[in-house]
Amino acid sequence: MTDYFTSEHFELLSKWKETIYDKTDPEQSRAYAELKQAYRLTEDWAKAVQTAYFPAGHVDIRRRPTTQANRFARYNWARIYPSHDAPKELAYTIGINAEQYFEVKIDTVGLHGDHSVRRTYEVLRGDRNNSSPIAAYLPAADGLAMSMAQLVAWTIAAIRGFKLSYSEVAAKLNIGNASSDEDILKHFESEPKFEMSREKPINRIYYGPPGTGKTYALSRLLKQHYEQEMTSVSDEEWRSGFIAERIVPLTWWEGAVAALYQLGGSAKVGQLFDHPFIQAIAQAKGRNRNVRQTLWGTLQNHTVEHSTTVNLKARIGPAVFDKSADSVWQLAGEWRDACADLMVLVDQLKAGPQAADPLQRYSMVTFHQSYGYEEFVEGLRPVLGDDADGGEVRYEIRAGVFKELCRRARLAPTQRFAMVIDEINRGNVSKIFGELITLIEADKREGAEHALSIVLPYSGEPFSVPANVDVIGTMNTADRSLALLDTALRRRFEFVPVMPDASDEPGAPLAGLRVTLGEKVIDVPRMLRAINERIEALYDRDHCIGHAYFTALAHVADGSARLDALAQVFRHRIVPLLEEYFFEDWQKIRLVLADNQKAESAQFVTESGGHEDELARLFGPDHGQDIYGTKRRYAVQAAAFSVPDAYIGIYHTMSI
Repeated sequence: MTDYFTSEHFELLSKWKETIYDKTDPEQSRAYAELKQAYRLTEDWAKAVQTAYFPAGHVDIRRRPTTQANRFARYNWARIYPSHDAPKELAYTIGINAEQYFEVKIDTVGLHGDHSVRRTYEVLRGDRNNSSPIAAYLPAADGLAMSMAQLVAWTIAAIRGFKLSYSEVAAKLNIGNASSDEDILKHFESEPKFEMSREKPINRIYYGPPGTGKTYALSRLLKQHYEQEMTSVSDEEWRSGFIAERIVPLTWWEGAVAALYQLGGSAKVGQLFDHPFIQAIAQAKGRNRNVRQTLWGTLQNHTVEHSTTVNLKARIGPAVFDKSADSVWQLAGEWRDACADLMVLVDQLKAGPQAADPLQRYSMVTFHQSYGYEEFVEGLRPVLGDDADGGEVRYEIRAGVFKELCRRARLAPTQRFAMVIDEINRGNVSKIFGELITLIEADKREGAEHALSIVLPYSGEPFSVPANVDVIGTMNTADRSLALLDTALRRRFEFVPVMPDASDEPGAPLAGLRVTLGEKVIDVPRMLRAINERIEALYDRDHCIGHAYFTALAHVADGSARLDALAQVFRHRIVPLLEEYFFEDWQKIRLVLADNQKAESAQFVTESGGHEDELARLFGPDHGQDIYGTKRRYAVQAAAFSVPDAYIGIYHTMSI
């Protein structure tokens, strides 16, 4: 069984295309089997592209080399939908064809050649002889000279090079209204100064009001820039990275199982002691001096009960080791059932980068008021049930998430790593960073002109920050003003605003988003723009409402269902948010929603007179209250959330 495409696959496509499949013909049966194998390879190809570039998407594939009419097809293909709710009529299609090409394109699905949308699409795509804005072709000879990893890299590069995005094609063809991860990334990357191809490390904070998609877009961007470089690393770097990410977090007994499995199932303690898995785990856990003792205790604690060479009475599950009379340790008992995941890890390491998932070259944390230096850099941690100590509670100096990331970054100096901090302004930054405030500066990094190293307070180890580690933060400006951030921190970071995008242009988050009910059409981008202009006038721009509150509407069928979804957003998210912003100043909330300019039936918040009519009932005849001193009454009108004019009225009086 081949692991990659062959010239025979192309030859068979060319030879048998459009021929009715005859199962009694041995030659055709062999061709059918070979082309079915090619479909398996196409599926592997598609899933690798989808995992690397469209993590929220899915793959659809036919897997049969014949059409519904039982004729051999002239190509095989797989479809990649960029998100779970992408319209089924449009997909990225990859495959090989009888014309001797590998190809990738944005293509329609299920539309025949005489369909008007299909005809429009074919004009948009153009032919193979001219540069297409949504298709790329690779001659078979060139593609066959590649590895699968290189073919995946070529495919992703081709998609990045398309002049039109998936959503732009969908808009031009009037298909669906879903935006893909790719479109979000392009929008996010358009922010100033977001260059990823650089040698100098970046310290950057993205800030803006709530609901602008900062965290979501950044997480997708990280997958693209801090995972997808795997195809370009050397085998040695990949191996080091794999051990650092997948092996080091294992417990002692898991590490011993993995090492024994790689050694063929049996070994002496000396061989295990010197094994890279054990040494890496020991280094990470700070046990370099007691590795042999810890390893010995681990093997004994997890020895099978029927062992005749281990006399330890109290043992810890799972029982996966046994020792022979000549002191050779081996995997025994029900170890395969207990260690299936460990076997997969070792097999992936043995097979190389192609068999493993992309390595994650970033770490994400969320700052909060209880988060501290001990979690971020290093500190004392209670450890319960350690193998070597028979389950007793003890304390260890453990590396925090940033220190651990720096250790991994040193193992792959040619690759970039990122420490991502969500809600960076919600923690005590000075306390959490400590001496890192100085070490993260670009000219203080390892190898820089003014490189610095400090001694950590818990471990007493020297520490510095590698030059290939980026520090990226996000902050919600509605939670806390930028001015309240530590001055030292502000000086060491660059700040990039991510503001609400209410534009109605192709590629924008809310482009073309409308809610239609009969003759009433609610223009969502225009509505959001009007709301934010009023918030900025009455409060400030840091408290504007982000477009992310409304993007999910695009995935709901237009009509009453979408109006209901919009009502839910306003009832449970927008109005409570405005109530919080304006400290229950309902008069200002009415101004933001233009309720003072609408008919009463379309007002989200209604206003009525004060309590003058009820003063006697409330306080008795001699209440002595001035009726002019009573406050106005406000009430949220539930019925208005289902009235289209309530939303249209927000913007129809404004020239936007």
